[in-house]
Amino acid sequence: MTSPTPAPVDPEIAAAVFGDHVARAEASDLARDHRWVFTRLDPLHVVVRVQPADPTADGSHYFVKLGAEYYDQYPPTTAFVCPPQECGDRAPWSPAPPKSRWLPVVEALQWFAIHEAYQYNGGGSGQLVCCSMTFEYYITGHAPASGQRWQQGRHTLVATLTRIQEALDRATYKGSAGALHP
Repeated sequence: MTSPTPAPVDPEIAAAVFGDHVARAEASDLARDHRWVFTRLDPLHVVVRVQPADPTADGSHYFVKLGAEYYDQYPPTTAFVCPPQECGDRAPWSPAPPKSRWLPVVEALQWFAIHEAYQYNGGGSGQLVCCSMTFEYYITGHAPASGQRWQQGRHTLVATLTRIQEALDRATYKGSAGALHP
C-alpha cells in the first residue's frame, strides 16, 4: 500500500537549507574522495555526477538529480537522469529511461535497489531509487527498519549520495543498463 504524498515544504526555507547542505556536501572530503561533481539547476535542484569506485572497469559515470520539494522534512527526491546533450526529445535532466546508458544496474541489496519503471499506486510509473534516504521510498509504502529512517536535522543529502555511492562501489554493481541491454 502506498503512503499518501505529503505536502511540499515552504520553498524558501527548503531552498535555504538545501543550498547550505549542497555547499557543505560540495566542500566535503566525501565529495573529493568520490569525485562528486555538483551542477546547481535552481535553488531546489542539483545534479551530482557519481561514478563507481573503479570507473576504469567500464568507464561509467551517472548523474543523480536531487530535489528539495520536501526537504529536509524528508530526504531529497532522487532520480538517475540523462545529461542535456543525451536526452534527445526528452527534457534536459529528465529521468533516465529503462535500459539507458545513464541508468546503473545494481543487483538488489537488502537496503538499496533501482527500479527502472516502478508502478506507483495512485497512477503512473517511474524510476525508483529505493532506499530510506530517498523521498520516493516513503511514498511507496516501504517501512524502514529501526535505525534506517530519515531523521530531519541529522541526515542531509550526503546520506542519500553516500547510499548511492555504496551501491555503486559493491560487487553487485553490474554496469550501465545500456551496456547490458544494447
